[in-house]
Amino acid sequence: MPAPTDSIYAYLTAAPASGFAGLSVEILEHWRGDENLLWRVRAGSEEAVVKLFLDAGQARGRRQFDGQQLFAATGIAPEPLWFDRYPEGLARQVLVYRWVEGRALQPDDADDLTALVASLAAVHGGDVATVRRISPRALNLEYFWSMLSGGLKPTQQWLEKSGYPQMAAFLRELEARGQTLVAEGLPLWHAAPPTPIHGDPRPENVVIQAGRAVLLDWELFGLGDPALEMAELLHQQRMRWPGALQEHLLAEYASLSGDAAVVARVQLYRKLLPLRDAAFLVSGAQQVSPTERMQPEYEQALPMLIETSTRALMESAEALDDRLVSDAANLRDEVEHLFTSHQNS
Repeated sequence: MPAPTDSIYAYLTAAPASGFAGLSVEILEHWRGDENLLWRVRAGSEEAVVKLFLDAGQARGRRQFDGQQLFAATGIAPEPLWFDRYPEGLARQVLVYRWVEGRALQPDDADDLTALVASLAAVHGGDVATVRRISPRALNLEYFWSMLSGGLKPTQQWLEKSGYPQMAAFLRELEARGQTLVAEGLPLWHAAPPTPIHGDPRPENVVIQAGRAVLLDWELFGLGDPALEMAELLHQQRMRWPGALQEHLLAEYASLSGDAAVVARVQLYRKLLPLRDAAFLVSGAQQVSPTERMQPEYEQALPMLIETSTRALMESAEALDDRLVSDAANLRDEVEHLFTSHQNS
């Protein structure tokens, strides 16, 4: 079987669906993404990126093509050239788009971050009627909470059966606080329909070009909740971006979006996201088999798992009810046993 680069070269130069067929093609770079392989190529006088999807390419490729097609004209997305669902000679779907000259976003540069927020606001302000798909992200608060709370209940039951009553009770308390917060906040969404969202606007998915943030990797593009997307961005970067910078970026986003109520919606999500992290980490312990727990890789990851899970539980308490912080601090022994015991799977 030919190497991937050889197959990509053959496809680009000879496949009927290739926009570069018959041209002189040069492979300039090759790298691996999360679930894809990418090549930077020169065809004739232009440079492009070829993206070969390794998983769910039909849906992800179509979403990315649609998102880039809608926003390339505004300068915040690379121009897509074509998407091939059944590329000749290749086992997976291929997306080809123009190479974007620029530099990586500097995660500590306030101007770069302001540019990112501006591009995000531009996506959220896009024409809903032009978007054909729903993003895999939550559409609104009600949907988000149904997914989160629905996963918490079996986790609590498993913890009780496995001998972790304190942690089960603690998660139940957090869920109750979250339910109250959601019930009080739902009216904020009555006049906030879904909008286009990028789906994954992490700093590493951004190129700065002439002061503008060009967004890459539109694989999760579609209709979704703009407040959740902004909240997730702030939450993911909370250890890196100081509180004052986060509040500045949120104020900038609200100003650009023209929606004063969006701040309250973002802040509500920011209180719930630590609980989602904690639920994900704790339930993840259930999925690790006794055999996997004995592997050297797992042993090496143990300190990080324990520390991250303990911190997530603490952050959940701080966000939802600081009276529970002392309870969270008392859970460390249970957390440690949860990840070290070979009887939990």
